[in-house]
Amino acid sequence: MRTWLRETHAPGFELLRHFLLRFFDSDLITAPGQTTTALIGAFSLFLPWFPLFVSPLREKYAHFSGLATPGPFREIARADELWLITLMMGAIGLLTAIQWQSLFPGLRDYQALGSLPLRPRQIFAAKLAALLLVITAALITLNALPSLSFPAVASGRWQLNPSLGQRVIVHATATGAAAYFAFFALVAFEGVLLNVLPPRIFGRVTGYVQGLLVAGMLILIVLSFSIQPQVTRFALQPALARCLPPLWFLGLYQALSGDRDAVMLALAHRAQAALWMAIGLALVSYLVSYHRHRELLVEGPGFGAKERRWTGSVLGWLIPNPRRQAAAVFMTKTLIRSSQHRMVLMGYGGLGVAILLSGLIGMRGTVHPQRMAAACFVYAHVILMSFLLIGLRHLFSIPSELKANWMFQITEFEGRSEWLRAVDWFVLTLGATVMLAIPFPLEALLLGWRALGESVLFLIFGLLCYEWAFGSWEKLPFTCSHLPGKTPMWILALKFLGLLGLLPIVSGILLLSLYNAVAYVIVLALLTGAWLQIRVTRRGGRGETRLKYEEAPDPEIHGLNLLG
Repeated sequence: MRTWLRETHAPGFELLRHFLLRFFDSDLITAPGQTTTALIGAFSLFLPWFPLFVSPLREKYAHFSGLATPGPFREIARADELWLITLMMGAIGLLTAIQWQSLFPGLRDYQALGSLPLRPRQIFAAKLAALLLVITAALITLNALPSLSFPAVASGRWQLNPSLGQRVIVHATATGAAAYFAFFALVAFEGVLLNVLPPRIFGRVTGYVQGLLVAGMLILIVLSFSIQPQVTRFALQPALARCLPPLWFLGLYQALSGDRDAVMLALAHRAQAALWMAIGLALVSYLVSYHRHRELLVEGPGFGAKERRWTGSVLGWLIPNPRRQAAAVFMTKTLIRSSQHRMVLMGYGGLGVAILLSGLIGMRGTVHPQRMAAACFVYAHVILMSFLLIGLRHLFSIPSELKANWMFQITEFEGRSEWLRAVDWFVLTLGATVMLAIPFPLEALLLGWRALGESVLFLIFGLLCYEWAFGSWEKLPFTCSHLPGKTPMWILALKFLGLLGLLPIVSGILLLSLYNAVAYVIVLALLTGAWLQIRVTRRGGRGETRLKYEEAPDPEIHGLNLLG
C-alpha cells in the first residue's frame, strides 16, 4: 500500500492528495506541517469527551424511568438529543468556519496548479472531495462514542424504540444529518456571497463573516450544555421551531425513533428539505464559481488610500512619538487588513461571550435580586477582559509577513523600548474603550453611583491582569514565527479549566467589595499594590533583552548561560 501511495496516479487522485495534505496549512502558520502536533493533541483531548457524561446520564435516566408517567422521561430525552445535535452542528460548523478560506481553492493553489494541464472543474471537484473527507473524518471522531453510548445509557421503560441497534442508527443518522447540514449550508453561503458580491467587496466582507461565524459557533457549542427540558419546551413553540435548525433535526430524530407527534413530523420534513437544499446549493455554487473565484483572487480585496490615510492621521494625533506611532500603526493596519487575524480575535470574543451567557444563566439562583445588575456587570467585565487579554496575546504571537521582519531586526536597538510601550498603549486603549467607556452609560443608569466605584475597581484589576498576562512578553506583534504545538494541548486544557474555576471567585470578591466600604478599600489597596510592584519589576528590565523573532521548541537540556 505504501509503495502504491508513493507512485503518481490519475489527476483526480493527485489533486485530492494535494488538498488533503495541505488542508490545515495556513498563512497564520510559518511552515507547512506545524499544525500536525496541535491537531493530534486536540483530537486526543476531545476524543473521549462523552464518557465524562455517561455516569450522570445513566443515573438521570434510571431515575426518570422509574416514574409512573412517560412525560418527564421523554422530555429529558428530547433535551439531551437537542444538546447532542446542537453540539455536533456547532463543532462541524466551527471547523468549517475556521477553514473558511479553504472552502474554495486559494491563491496558493492556483499558483501551484495553474501551470499544469488541469481543468478548473477538476481542481474544484478535488477540493470539494477533500472537504467532505475531512469533515466526515471529524464527524466520525467526535460522534462515534456518543452514537454508541448515548442510546445505551438513555434507556428505560418509557423509551420510544426498544431496539438498541435501531436507536444507535437513529442517533448517528440524525446527528450526522445535522452536522452535514451545517457544513453544506456554510459552503453554500460562501458560494452565494462569492457570486453575488463584487470581488473587492467580497474580499472585505468575507473576513468579518468568517469571524462572526467562528464566534457564533463557539457560542453555540458552549450554550448547548445549558439545554434543559424547559429550554426545549420553549424552543419547540411553532414560531421559534421554524427558525432554529437544531430543532428541525430534533424532529428528524424523534420521527426516526417512532414519535408520531405532528410537530415532530413537520420538523422532520423541514430538516430533510433543508439538508437537500443546502447540498444542492453548495454543489451549484461550486459548479458556477470557479471562473468567478479566480477573478476574485487576482483582483484581491484591496484597501483604499482613504483607509490608510485616516488610520495614520488618527494615530499620529494620539501618539506623538514617531517610533511608538510606527509600531501602533503597524499593529492597527495588520488587524484591519488580515481577515485571519481578525477571525482569531473574534473567536476569543465569541468564546468569552458564550461563557458569559452560560454563567449569567446559572447566576440567577445564587445572587440576591437587588445585586443582580451589579453582578452581571462585574462578571461580564471579568470574563470579557480575561478573554480579550488572552486573545490579544495569542493574536500578537501569530506572524503576518514573517520574511519582512528583517526591517524590525535592523532597527530594534533604536526602537525596542518604544515598540513595547506601543504594545502597552494599544492593548490598554482597546481594553479601556471596549470594557469601560462603551458600557459605562448603561452601567451608570442601572447602578447609579456604584458604577463609578465598579469602574475604578475594575480599572486597577484590569491593569494588574495586563501586567501579569504580558509580563514575559518579548516580541513585536505579528513579527515572530509561531509553533502552535509547542505547548501540549492537555496543559492548555488544564490552564483553561483552572481559569474558568478562578474567574467566578474573583467576580464574587469584587461584587462583595462593592457593597462593603471596608472590603472595597482593602481590595482596591491590595490590587493597586500588586499592580505597582509587577509594573515596576516589568518596566525595570525593558529595553535590555533582545526581542524574539523566531520561536523554537523548548530545549531538552537547559544550559546555565555562565558565559553570557
